[in-house]
Amino acid sequence: MNNSTKGALAVGVGVALLLGGGGTLAVWSDSKPITGGAINSGHLRIVTDGTNTGCGGWVLDAHESTPVSYNLGDPLVPGDVLSRECAYTVQATGNHLRATVGISAVNFTGGSFAGNLDAAVSDVMLDGASITSFTEAANGGTLSASVTVTFSSAAGNSTQDLATVLDSLTLTATQVHS
Repeated sequence: MNNSTKGALAVGVGVALLLGGGGTLAVWSDSKPITGGAINSGHLRIVTDGTNTGCGGWVLDAHESTPVSYNLGDPLVPGDVLSRECAYTVQATGNHLRATVGISAVNFTGGSFAGNLDAAVSDVMLDGASITSFTEAANGGTLSASVTVTFSSAAGNSTQDLATVLDSLTLTATQVHS
C-alpha cells in the first residue's frame, strides 16, 4: 500500500474509534424558550342604545313645509314620499379591523303597484360623513341611514286600491381584512 492510502485508512479508523468508542465531535449549540401569551378576539356590532335608538317613525312628505307622521297602512296617493331615519352605535374593537357597510335588497311582497312604488336606502353615514366602510376608529360612533319609499307621481288609475308590504331591510357591517 502506498503512504496516502495508509494515511486515509488511519484517519478513517480513528474517526470510527471516536464515534464508536463513545467519543464525540464537538458542535456548539444553544436554545431559548419562546413564551406564549393570551390571544383575544375583538368584536363588530351595530347596536341600539340610549343615544341611537334604531329607526324613527315614518314621515310623509318630509320635504314639504309641514311633514306628516305616517302609520304604515294609511293610503298613499301618487307623488307621496315616505321617509325614515335610522341610527345605530358602532361597536368595533380589534386591531386592524375594517368593515364594509351594506343594505339588503329592497323588496315588496304581495300585491303589485306595477312598478310605481320604489324604495331606496341612502345617506349611509358615520358621524355625519358619507361612508362605505369603517375601521376600529369608529368605535362608539353613530352609523345612520335614510330609507325612502316613493309612490310615482305619474301612477295612473290602475294603482288605486292596491296593497303591498315593504319587507324589512337589513343594514349590515361585514368585517373584511385589508
